[in-house]
Amino acid sequence: MHPILRYFNLRTLALFLFYTAVTGFSYWAAYELRFDFSVPENHATDRLHTISWVVGLQLMLLFASGQFDSILSYFRLPDALRLFLGLFACAIILLFMWYVYGGNNVPPRAVILSNFLLNFLLLAGFRVGMRVKSSRGLEDWFAFDQLENVIIVGAGEVGAGLCSDLLSKSRLGMRAVAFLDDDPWKIGRFVHGVQVVGRVEELTEVAKRYAATKAVIAFPSASVKRVREVAELARASDLSVDTVPALTDLVSGRAELSQLRPIQLEDLLGRDPVDLNSGGIRRMLKGKRVLVTGAGGSIGRELVAQILEYHPARLHCIDQAEIAVFNLQQEVVAPLNTETEISTQVLDICQESALERAFSRVQPEVVFHAAAHKHVHLMEDQPEEALRNNFLTTALLAKVASRSACERFILISTDKAINPTSVMGASKRLAELALLAQQHTAANTTRFMAVRFGNVLGSSGSVIPIFRRQIANGGPITVTDPEVTRFFMTVEEAVGLVLQSATQGVGGEIFVLDMGQSVKILDVARQMIALSGLREGSDIDIVFTGLQPGEKLYEEVQHINESLQPTDHPRILRFVADNGPGPDFAAFIRGLNERMMTSDASTLKRYIREQVPEYTPWGIL
Repeated sequence: MHPILRYFNLRTLALFLFYTAVTGFSYWAAYELRFDFSVPENHATDRLHTISWVVGLQLMLLFASGQFDSILSYFRLPDALRLFLGLFACAIILLFMWYVYGGNNVPPRAVILSNFLLNFLLLAGFRVGMRVKSSRGLEDWFAFDQLENVIIVGAGEVGAGLCSDLLSKSRLGMRAVAFLDDDPWKIGRFVHGVQVVGRVEELTEVAKRYAATKAVIAFPSASVKRVREVAELARASDLSVDTVPALTDLVSGRAELSQLRPIQLEDLLGRDPVDLNSGGIRRMLKGKRVLVTGAGGSIGRELVAQILEYHPARLHCIDQAEIAVFNLQQEVVAPLNTETEISTQVLDICQESALERAFSRVQPEVVFHAAAHKHVHLMEDQPEEALRNNFLTTALLAKVASRSACERFILISTDKAINPTSVMGASKRLAELALLAQQHTAANTTRFMAVRFGNVLGSSGSVIPIFRRQIANGGPITVTDPEVTRFFMTVEEAVGLVLQSATQGVGGEIFVLDMGQSVKILDVARQMIALSGLREGSDIDIVFTGLQPGEKLYEEVQHINESLQPTDHPRILRFVADNGPGPDFAAFIRGLNERMMTSDASTLKRYIREQVPEYTPWGIL
C-alpha cells in the first residue's frame, strides 16, 4: 500500500474511534447531568437503545462538516464555526424528531441540549489543545488566524528553505500546510514538520483537504513545460499561484527565497534554463572596462545585472532617459555589494563630441550597444528618427569605438532586420551593415559583431505590457490578426546568450539566437486572460484590428544571401555575410543625411531600398 494511503487510513480510523468515544461519552454524561446522576430505569433503557444511532448521526454530521479532513492543529474561528454547525445540525434533527414522535424513543430535550454543549466543548477543547501544542511561540499563537494556507510544490532544497522561512517569519502571512513532489520516495515524509502528502497531480484534492488558497512553485530549475502544467492545474483548482525567484537570482544573492511573486506569462512562455560557458564570459569581462548604452532599458538593465556577476573593473552605463538612469541606480546598482566601479551617465549618443569625451574618460574595452528605438508603429510614421537613432548613431558609435581601440563591440539587433517590412527593421539592418563596414576599415582592431533575437517578454516594446494594461482596464484586448506569430525569449535568456555570443566573435559576424518555436499572439492573449483569473468572452473580449503598417504576419530567421553555421553553443547560430557594404556606403550615408532634412517618409523609404534591396516597405512599390 502507498505510504500516504496507509497514513490516511490509520488517521481516519483513529479519528473515527476518538470521535465515537467523545460523542458517546457526551451522550451518556448528558443523561447523568439531566437526572442529577440518578437516571431512572426507563430513561437508562432509552439511553442504551438510542446511543448507537444518535452517535452514528453525530459522526455523519462531523464528517459532513469536514472534521475528518482538517488538520487538527489548525483551529481558528472558521474551523470552530464548522464544528458548531455540524453539532448544531444534529441537535436540530433530534429536537425535530422529539416533536414529531412526541418524545417516544428520542432523548429528552434537556439531554439533547446538554449533549450538544458537551460535544462542542470537548471537541473544541481538544482542537485548541492541539493548536497550542503545535504553536511555536506566543507570536505564532496570536498571528495564526491571519495566515494563508499554502501548498509548496517541490520538496527539494528550495522548497525546504521556503518552508523554513515561512515557519520563522509570520510577517509573511503564509503557513505551509503540505508539500507535493513527484519523487515517490519523499511522499509520506516530513520537511520541517510539514508532510509531503502526495504527487503534484493531486493538487486539487490536497487543496480541498487542507483548505489551501495558494500554491507556491518551488522548483526554479524545472522545465518551463512542467511549470506550465502546474500553473494550469493550480488555476483549475481556484488557487492563486506564486513562484520563488529565478535560480540565478538566488545564487547571485539578488533575491531571497521568501520574495515570492505571482506566476507570470514569462514563466509559461519562456524556455528551459540555458547552460552558459561562464568561464569564457568571465575571461572576456573580468577586470575589464565595460560600457553599456541604453542601460536603462529592458535589455540594458539585464546586461548591467549579468555583467556585474563577472566582476569587471569598471562598468559605465549610458542612457538618454533621465528617469531610466535613476531607476537603474536605485533598483539594480544600489542593492548590489560589488567591488566593480559603477558609473552612470545621462547622454544622447547622437552627440559625437560628448560621446568621444565619455570614451576618453572611461576607455572601454568592451561595448554593448543596446540603445535603440524599437516601436515599429511609431517609427513607421517618422523614419528619420529611426534612421538617426538606430543606424547613424550606431555608425558613429562604431567609429568612436574603433578609434578608441576597443576590444569588442556588440550590437543588440533584432529579427525584424531580416527581410524588413518596417523602417525600424530596415534601420537595424543598416546598423548591422555599418558594423561590417567599420570592421573592414583600415587600421581597425575592434571586433564588431551583432546579435539578433526576437521579442523579449515584458519589455517596453512587447505586447505583454499592452495586454496587461488592457486587462486592467476591463478590455477589450486588441490583437492585429488571429494568425500573427512572434518569437519570444525571456530577457535573462537573451542577455545570457548575448554574452555567450560575444565570446565567440572574431569580428564581422552576425549571431542569431535560437528562439525556439514561434507563438501565436492570440494564444498569448488567452493565457494572460487566464492568468488574470478571467474568462474570454464573458469577462473580457478579444478584438482583431488588422495588421499595422510595417508589421509582418510572422518573423523570419535569415536573409536569402546568408549562410547559416553552428557555433560552440547549441542555441547560437552564426550568419557568415559577405565583406560588408560596398565602397559607396559612405556616399549612401551622406545622401541619407541630406534627404532626412528635406524628404518625406516615402522618399526616405525608397532611398533605403538602394542599400537594403530586401526591404519591402508598406504601400510603396
